[in-house]
Amino acid sequence: MIERLKTLVTRAPGSPDLMIALVLVLTVAMMILPMPLLLVDLLIGFNLGFAVLLLMVSLYVLSPLEFSTLPGIILLSTVFRLALTITTTRLILTQANAGDIVRTFGEFVIAGSVLVGLVVFLIVTIVQFIVIAKGAERVAEVGARFILDALPGKQMAIDAELRNGDIDQTEARRRRGRLEQESQLYGAMDGAMKFVKGDAIAGLVVIVVNLIGGIAVGTLSRGMPFVQAVREYTLLTIGDALISQIPALMLSITAATVVTRVTGDSKLDLGRDIAGQLSGDRRALRLAAIVLLAMGLVPGFPTAVFIVLALVFGAASLAARTRSIDGEGEVASFKEGVGAAAETRGGAQPRMRETSQAAPAEAPAVVVLLADNLRSIAELQNLRSKLDASRTGLADALGILIPEVGIAFDPALGTSQFRIEVEGVPVEEGHVDPQRLLLCDDPVNLELAGIPAHIDGDAKSSTQIWIDVAHENSLSAAGIGYQNCTEVIAARTREVLARNAARFIGIQETRALLTRLEGRYGDLVKEVIRTTPVQRMAEVLRRLVDEGVSVRNPRLVLEALAEWGEREPNVVLLTEYVRAALKRQICHKYANAHRIVPAYLIERAAEDSIRGAVRDTAVGPYLVLEDKISEGLLERVRRIGANAHSDRNRPVILTSMDIRRFVRGFLVRNGLDIPVLSYQELASDFTIQPVGTIGLAGSFGSDSAPQSGSFPQGVVPAVG
Repeated sequence: MIERLKTLVTRAPGSPDLMIALVLVLTVAMMILPMPLLLVDLLIGFNLGFAVLLLMVSLYVLSPLEFSTLPGIILLSTVFRLALTITTTRLILTQANAGDIVRTFGEFVIAGSVLVGLVVFLIVTIVQFIVIAKGAERVAEVGARFILDALPGKQMAIDAELRNGDIDQTEARRRRGRLEQESQLYGAMDGAMKFVKGDAIAGLVVIVVNLIGGIAVGTLSRGMPFVQAVREYTLLTIGDALISQIPALMLSITAATVVTRVTGDSKLDLGRDIAGQLSGDRRALRLAAIVLLAMGLVPGFPTAVFIVLALVFGAASLAARTRSIDGEGEVASFKEGVGAAAETRGGAQPRMRETSQAAPAEAPAVVVLLADNLRSIAELQNLRSKLDASRTGLADALGILIPEVGIAFDPALGTSQFRIEVEGVPVEEGHVDPQRLLLCDDPVNLELAGIPAHIDGDAKSSTQIWIDVAHENSLSAAGIGYQNCTEVIAARTREVLARNAARFIGIQETRALLTRLEGRYGDLVKEVIRTTPVQRMAEVLRRLVDEGVSVRNPRLVLEALAEWGEREPNVVLLTEYVRAALKRQICHKYANAHRIVPAYLIERAAEDSIRGAVRDTAVGPYLVLEDKISEGLLERVRRIGANAHSDRNRPVILTSMDIRRFVRGFLVRNGLDIPVLSYQELASDFTIQPVGTIGLAGSFGSDSAPQSGSFPQGVVPAVG
C-alpha cells in the first residue's frame, strides 16, 4: 500500500489530470472527514498562494483566450474554498482552534476590538460582493451576449474571405475554432461568475453560523464565560472568514481583469498597456502635476506631500518626452532609409542604376533598357516625365493602375538600341538616334517642304523616316509632325503598356479597387463579393482591358457582375455580359465625331460555319476552322485593316455574342488587331453604319452597305 502511494505521489507532477482528480477527492474528504491542524494550515496556505498565482497570470495574458481555462478554475477553487470553510468551521466548533493562520488573521484584524473586526470583515465582503463580483458578472454577461450575437456575422465574414481567396482552408478553420472558443469562454464566464457571487453570499452566512454556534458551544458545552466565548469565537470566526474571503476577492479580481481585457491590436500585457496609454501624451502628465501643485497650496493640506507628487508626475512627463523624441528619431531614420531605398529603386534621378544592380524581387514590372551611348540623351529627366505622361494617360483611358516604368542601362545592347521588358521578358526592341528626328506625318509633306530624310529599317517598322535634328525648326514651321528620341521611346512604351495592360490586373489590384469603391457603393460591393469571387472579377477585368475596354466606370461593371455573377459560372460568358453593360462606352470609343460607328458584318452563313467549328474540350472551347475558310477570312480582314487610317475611322466587325470572342481570338492569333463587337454591345444613342459584309471564302460582300436581307434578325442598317 505504501509503495502504491509513493508511486502515486511520484507520478502526480507529470500527470495534471491525476492532480486535478486528487484535488477533487481531497475536497470531498474535507467536507466529511476531520483534518489535522497542520494539514489545514497547509491547505489554507495553498489556497492563498493559488489565488495570488491566478491574479498574476491575469495581468500578463494578452487575450482572454489565453486564459480559457479560467471558468473551470473558478469552479474548482470555489468548491475547494467552500470545503475548506466547512473544515475550519468544524474545527472551530469542536476544538475552538482552526490552526495558526486562522488565529493570526483574527488577531491582526480584530486589533483588540471585536466590533472593529466585524466592520472590517463586512467591508471586505461588501467590496467583493457588490463591487467586484457584481461588476465582473455584468461584464461577462454583456460580453457573452455580444459575442453570441456577432457570431453569425463573423462566420459569414470568414466564409466570404475564404471564397474570395484572401485566406486558405487552414486559416479559415483556425478562425472558426477561435470564434467557437471565444463564444464558449464568454458563455462559461457568464455562468462561472455566479459561483463567485454565491461564494460571497455563503461567506456571510458562514460567519453568522460560526458566531452564533461558537458562542453557544463555548458557553453551554465548554463552560466559558460569555465575554470570553464572544472574544474567542469572534476571533476565530473572523479569521476563518478572512482566509476565505481574501482568496475569493483575488479570484473576483482575476475574473474581472480577464473579462474586461480589451486587446485590439495591442501585443502588450496589461501593465505595459496601461503604462503606455497613461504616459502616451506628456501634456496630461504636466497638467496633472500642475493640479497637484495647486492642491498643495490649499490651506490645511500637507503641502510637502502634494509637492512630491507633483514632482513625480513632472518627472514622468519628462520621461515620456524623452521616449517620444527617441521614437521620432527612429521614425525619421526609418523614413530616411525608406527614402534612400526609393531613390535607389526609382528611375527619376539622373544617375540611373545598372541592370545588374536590380534585385529581382524589387525590379519594376516594366523596364526600358538603354544602350550606354544613350546616356547622353538630352535629359533623362525629360525621358522620365514623358514615360510618366504616357503611363498616366493610358491609366486614365483604361481606368486601371499602370505600374511605374523603370529605366536602366544595359551594356549588352548595341549602339543607340533600346529594349522594353515586361516582368523580365523582352517584348519590344528598337533604335533611336539622338541626332535625328522620326517623321510622324505623310512623307509627301516632307518632299513638298524640301527637307532631306533618311529611310531606315526597324524591328517595329520597315519604313521609318528620320530627319537630321538640324531641320527641327523647318519641320515646326511647315507643321510636319515628328518625334525626338525620347518621344519615340515614350510612344513605343505606351504601345507596350497598352498591349500588356491586362498583366497589371490581378487579385491584389481587384481587391484594392473594391476597397476604394466601398465608400461610394458599399451595398453594391457587398452584393458583388457575395455572388462573384475576387478571382473571377480579376479575370473579367483582365479580359476587358485586354481588348481595350475602359473600366473607368466601375459601377456599371459591378452592377453587371452582381446581376450575372451568380447565374453565369463561365467567366468568358460573364465577360460578354459585362461588355453589354458597357455598350455606350464601347460604341463611343469606335464612333466618329457624328456618333457613327462604321462596321463590317459577318454573314449568317459565315457565323454558322464559325459556330460549327467550335470544339469543346476539358480546358474550354476553342475554334478549329478549315484552312480554306480561315485564309478567306484573314484575307478579307487584312484588306479592312489596310483601309483604316485611324482608330476613330477604323471600322469594327459585328457578329453574334456567342462567337464574338472566338472571332476576336482568331484575328489576334494571326496578328490582326481589329475590334470585334457583338450585337448586344450596340448602344441605342449611336448609329451603326454597315460598310460591308464578311462571308465565307469566295463570297465576300462589297464595301457598300449590304442589303437588308444580309443582316441578322433584329439588326437594321442604322441603329439610332
